[in-house]
Amino acid sequence: MVPGGVDPPGSPRTIPFIHHLVERLSADHRVTVLAVGHDPQPGEWRLFDADVVNIPIGEHSKSDILRVLRSATRATTRGGRPDVVHGLWANLPGLVAAAVGRRHGVPVVVSVGGGEFASVPDIGYGGGLAGGTRLLAGAAVRLATTVTVATEWMRDHLAPNGVVADEVIPLGADTRIFHPRPDQAADPLRLVHVGSLNRVKDQDLLVRAMAELGATGVDASVTFVGADTLHGHHARLAAELGVSDRITFAGQLPSDQVADVLRGASWNVLTSRHDAGPVAVLEAAACGVPTVGVRVGHVADFTVPGVAPAAVPIDEHTPIAAARAIAGAMTRDDRPAIAERAEHWARTHDADATARAFDVLYRRLVANSSRRAAASSGSAPRRSR
Repeated sequence: MVPGGVDPPGSPRTIPFIHHLVERLSADHRVTVLAVGHDPQPGEWRLFDADVVNIPIGEHSKSDILRVLRSATRATTRGGRPDVVHGLWANLPGLVAAAVGRRHGVPVVVSVGGGEFASVPDIGYGGGLAGGTRLLAGAAVRLATTVTVATEWMRDHLAPNGVVADEVIPLGADTRIFHPRPDQAADPLRLVHVGSLNRVKDQDLLVRAMAELGATGVDASVTFVGADTLHGHHARLAAELGVSDRITFAGQLPSDQVADVLRGASWNVLTSRHDAGPVAVLEAAACGVPTVGVRVGHVADFTVPGVAPAAVPIDEHTPIAAARAIAGAMTRDDRPAIAERAEHWARTHDADATARAFDVLYRRLVANSSRRAAASSGSAPRRSR
């Protein structure tokens, strides 16, 4: 169960890590993907070796949610009872997965993938801001057999909300695309930021940090890669601060071009107010480009005290602190060691590793379920598909 992002390859409406997961799992398993609200009209298509069924949401009313639940239950019975159901994000897809799994009596995995329980009031971000979304996410994780997250930071973030994450499974980069090149020559003064331009990614912080860097004589430049959801806000802010000549807005790019931009930079910069498991950090790392960023997601995991760092932290969410951290990172003698540690981690936790980890989890849950069923009935456990 996914919220969307499952158009065929080449479409801008894709979520890369979901594509990677579907591609790898469907090579060995019979996979049905239910896209909850991907399109406003029902539809079906093939993605790699999986069947995709789009179920429209409508107005998100109670009757719409009940309709989605009924449609999802019917869709998952076409090829027989599923062995396991997985909801990506603990909002409506997670609730649908939990309900369908309970209906069929099979294990349910719910992955908390973003801001389902977050609360950032000043920008109106997070499922924790509204009672309805909190209840929905809470029901999804309560009904799940297993809850996963992508980072230890996210596990810690959920604990105050009473949510226990059972496993940490990073959402890795596709290292067929994101990898260093032998002739790679990064510009030591060039930075890159990858992510949709929006309030929670907080590119304002980086634009203002560029002004601070300029004021202190640091001749750095940055390329922003990502769709502009704020209609030119950051370009106007850059002009207002007099740093337009230091900033390039590349817009949304296909993955191979994102990799090329990353390889030309010395540092990736992460400025998010909240980021559960930023894949962009791992994609940069896989290209041999380390991250300087705020302590969320992988940056927090990569900068644990007492452990050799695989990133450089921004300790305060202010332009001055960001500029200071960036300037310090650009002059560090140990950048190659930081980059090597980050790349090693990203390559050992890549998209293939993500698929393997979920495959192992699915098989374990199915085996446990079969053993419990056999114990209650006194029969031998069935083989899982």
